[in-house]
Amino acid sequence: MAEAGLNAEDLALLSESAAQFARSKRTTADTSGRIDFSRADWSQMARQGWLSILIPLERDGLGLDLVAASAVARQLGRHARPEPFVAAGVAAGKCLAASTNSPLWNERLASFMGGKLLTSLAWQPGGKAFDHGAGTVIARGAANGRRLTGSCRLVAAPASDAFIVTAHSEDGPILCWAEAGVSGLSLTIERCVDGSPLGLLQFDDVFVPEHDILAGGEAAAAVLREVVDASLVVNAAELLGLMEGALALTLDYLRTRKQFGVTIGSFQSLQHRAVDIWIELQLTAAAQNAAARVAGNRTTAPLDRSAAASAVKARAAQAALVLAKEALQMHGAIGFAAEYGLGVFFNRAQVLAPWMGNAAQHRRRFDAISRGSATPQSNEVQ
Repeated sequence: MAEAGLNAEDLALLSESAAQFARSKRTTADTSGRIDFSRADWSQMARQGWLSILIPLERDGLGLDLVAASAVARQLGRHARPEPFVAAGVAAGKCLAASTNSPLWNERLASFMGGKLLTSLAWQPGGKAFDHGAGTVIARGAANGRRLTGSCRLVAAPASDAFIVTAHSEDGPILCWAEAGVSGLSLTIERCVDGSPLGLLQFDDVFVPEHDILAGGEAAAAVLREVVDASLVVNAAELLGLMEGALALTLDYLRTRKQFGVTIGSFQSLQHRAVDIWIELQLTAAAQNAAARVAGNRTTAPLDRSAAASAVKARAAQAALVLAKEALQMHGAIGFAAEYGLGVFFNRAQVLAPWMGNAAQHRRRFDAISRGSATPQSNEVQ
């Protein structure tokens, strides 16, 4: 069944409910500089229905589209929330929705939508930011299942209860389920510049039974491609929200900070710079809205969805970094103060912009697709 779109009024209500949640708490690091999200807050997001947005109606989800998911991500970004909505809400949710309609997978999907089960997609190899065709987890045949060996890096929500792992076998890629703490699986936490965690998973002969294999071969490649493209579009919405939050803070500072007896916002040079980053934001907003409608349309060809996803990710990633740097410069020394909120936006942008591929990588991917040198199975960044 195709995803449904909300009308303008319902979309505004969804956005406002996300905004109320997002501004309920200020995102701050602990004394050691770490930022972790609360499982209680994650459960609250589930109760709001946000983890069910992209789950089809026939699987008891809301059956909505990427525009609705983007509305939530945009508000979370606007307040620099640490919850991994894109990685653990969008990517993992779409993977689970593609699972076979069996009691085991239905139970997992229901627990996921209820916020009781936290899971994340593990697909990126170490050393490459974006190439789901070059994973380093190998699946070997075993009696009644497979055995996994290798590693996955840049795993968001490393405190997950389970991971959906991309592995490569003699029959092509497979997507499989690996419980956290299973024998042979080790996890190393790597902290990002904003204090948020990413995980390095090491698989040492981890056994995966047949019933824990979500998809294999061409079906697994198609699921992963669709999941990655959807995640890129919603990630761009979160980056857009970050831009809005940083710009709002900057404009407020320009209106109140005085120098030589006048507000610095009256200086023409700063006005020009503020307009420049405002234009970057508006262009990103238009591109993200268009990409969400194109990539979220089930009638769109796979390559066109990938092209739209890479185009908006390239724009959003570059624009967010430009705006964050400009905002920091216009604030002067106060922008570097740990007590001031701008640093949260700046650091968060440094993490989200390169996640799942930076602007340069996605420009190359878009170019390859446009020139016809990429296929649905091989449109990764080289």
